[in-house]
Amino acid sequence: MEKYKRGDIVGIERENERDEKYKSTRNPQINKSRTHLNYHTLPHEKKYLAFIDERIKELAPKRKIKDDAVLITSFILGSDKEFFDGISPETQKRFFDDCAEFFAERYGKENVISAVVHLDESTPHLHFNLIPVTGGRLCAKVLFDRTALRDLQTDFYEAVGKKYCLERGKEGSTAKHLDTVAYKTKKMTEAAESKIREAEETQAAAKPVKELLESYESAKSEKIPFSGKRKETEIIALRTKNGELQRKNDILAKDNGDLYTELKKQEKTATTNEGAARLLKTLLEYAPEELATAQQAASRRQDQEREQKRSRATSNNKFKGK
Repeated sequence: MEKYKRGDIVGIERENERDEKYKSTRNPQINKSRTHLNYHTLPHEKKYLAFIDERIKELAPKRKIKDDAVLITSFILGSDKEFFDGISPETQKRFFDDCAEFFAERYGKENVISAVVHLDESTPHLHFNLIPVTGGRLCAKVLFDRTALRDLQTDFYEAVGKKYCLERGKEGSTAKHLDTVAYKTKKMTEAAESKIREAEETQAAAKPVKELLESYESAKSEKIPFSGKRKETEIIALRTKNGELQRKNDILAKDNGDLYTELKKQEKTATTNEGAARLLKTLLEYAPEELATAQQAASRRQDQEREQKRSRATSNNKFKGK
């Protein structure tokens, strides 16, 4: 949970209610091409400050609201990427509806400023913003003290978490709560690390195939003859396609400077290996004999290069001994 004062509200509203033109220096993982998919689980018609001022007027407080008073308490509700990958879009929507309904009933729908789901980041999540009203007055400190937050966690798990087979957070944990930026950074890092692991596994599996293809390409440069015009045409076409994939990967490799730099490099390697594997499969199908001949020639060529290096080394040693 985050607490915001009047001076924070405009910035929080821009981030929560963003459109495709929104620019953020704190949240680099926003995918603008998906921002239009964000939606509200509860009706939202007014600006945050207008809603808050109107609600305070309804409460008619006996004392003037302090300038540093907490006007918004904000929750980020969701789960990890594995959970959302394992459910349908319909179930995902029901989950966020249930989350919003639980909080609205507990703290009063009349106090809900906004409940917006973000689908334009690495992991879907709900930003639930409400005015902390208890006993007819503003008081976040009383409404969300340590005991109240512990009870909230338990009750939320019983009402929503169990329904979706989620695990309850460790009760009595002394771990500090992550703020909004830290939470999103953590989720982004987890998603990046997961994709890097997948790319590394793909790279390891494709390494033998890539080495075989390199041997073939090396041998083919020595103009080893091919039997059959169609086979040679197929090979040239596949090499051209592989070159196009390589150029696309080179373009992607220029995107660096943030958390995904390493991920982009790994994805590039994985894509190249995938293209190499497809090319080799076709070569084995259309020209197995030529490929075997090419491999043998490449091996002979490597042996000759090693022998030449040894000969040069021996000559140099003799020269030094005179």
